[in-house]
Amino acid sequence: MIKITDLAYAAGYTDGDGCFHIGKVHSENRIRYRALFIINTTEIENVQWFQEIFGGTISTKPRRKSNHKVIYRYVLKGKEIEKTDLFSEFLQEKHYEWALFKFFRQCQIDSKDGFIEEMKEHKDCSNLFTHSLKESFENQRKTIKPSEQDFAYLAGFIDAECCLNIQKSIPKNRPNPTYKIQLQCNNTKSPTFEWIAKRFGGQFHFIDRSKYRNNRNQMTWRLSAAELYPVLKGILPFLKHKKPVCEEMIKFYKTIVPLENTVSRNSPKFKEFYQPILNERELIFHKIQTLNKKGY
Repeated sequence: MIKITDLAYAAGYTDGDGCFHIGKVHSENRIRYRALFIINTTEIENVQWFQEIFGGTISTKPRRKSNHKVIYRYVLKGKEIEKTDLFSEFLQEKHYEWALFKFFRQCQIDSKDGFIEEMKEHKDCSNLFTHSLKESFENQRKTIKPSEQDFAYLAGFIDAECCLNIQKSIPKNRPNPTYKIQLQCNNTKSPTFEWIAKRFGGQFHFIDRSKYRNNRNQMTWRLSAAELYPVLKGILPFLKHKKPVCEEMIKFYKTIVPLENTVSRNSPKFKEFYQPILNERELIFHKIQTLNKKGY
């Protein structure tokens, strides 16, 4: 039985990396219309999970260069496409695309070209970021308490689209490095980020790319340190691909030295007290760097 959190996760992943494709192909002097749900990824476990839950097929695409990763292509078609209806209610960015996708599958032949054009127009021009949305998102931060399904959706979106990492820096005139756990994502469409702002907060930074030809403006969403920790705990049960990184980041956060009831930082004994903690933090930092290089 498919759990409701599975459906929320599938929607989050789809909003990040899924595609509702409708189009037509010319073959043997006739036109055939087709509707496909597609995911392309370099991480096979992502699409293996979709195949286990919803069916479909997985194939590989040829590498463009020898040092590129293999791309796995997941496809739902035919009757199996109807299974996308199961998670449609959780979609944020791509809910309207799913609706056009559904109508296309049901409409008469003479209406299909119109749906194809509308889908292209919607994907190219709708819900794009403007600078004014930054202030709007910030004004809506944490106005809704997230549910279990919300954490599952966010886990899917993070597995598809976001980066979990630790930022390390060496401050001037200080003996030890500083670290900060961070979640970051860039996007060109606004609905998912608006949904995120209301439930999880974070910082939003507008990136104006209007001077570049054929480039859309972007928004960067960041969540870090103490604000990120409860989110990591909430998404951990639902993550698939990035679960190992999340587990290490939770371990890392627990190494933060409290300001009270410990050896004073001005004490000669502080270095002895802090060195094992510093060693553990550095070990976790390098482990996360290694996991991320592998594509986590």
